Amino acid sequence: MARAILAAMALESAESMRPQVGVGVIFVRDGKVFLAKRHGAHGEDTWASAGGHLENGESLEECARREAMEELGVTVGELEFLCVSNIIAYGKHYVDIEFLGDITGQEPRLMEPEAFIDSGWFPLDRLPEPLFRAMRYALESYGTGQYYYAGD
Repeated sequence: MARAILAAMALESAESMRPQVGVGVIFVRDGKVFLAKRHGAHGEDTWASAGGHLENGESLEECARREAMEELGVTVGELEFLCVSNIIAYGKHYVDIEFLGDITGQEPRLMEPEAFIDSGWFPLDRLPEPLFRAMRYALESYGTGQYYYAGD
């Protein structure tokens, strides 16, 4: 019995060491991008947008829309794939997928005050620093069309 418990614990530990899947969505309007300053999680005090973990059975698009609603209170219409990246940062390893989302007529608002401490629309040529790694790749992809980032 003890061996079975130890084996199960070892398997659970190995599973937790695997890369996770993150999904994000950015919003651009009139040459500005909406960003929020992260708080209380990895990448704390970096600027990012809505995003989070892909849930079991969820599509990438469903995840992007869910995270946008949960974190910023917006309903996302059309989604356009931006990029995929391999991110090893902040003591974690993620495969991250980023989208550009349409929120025409809506204004994002911070729905999780424990997760974000500031927000606003920032000109694409005058972004706050530091940017969350996934956000840096998403914005570079938006500007260049590059769709794969192997990591730093």
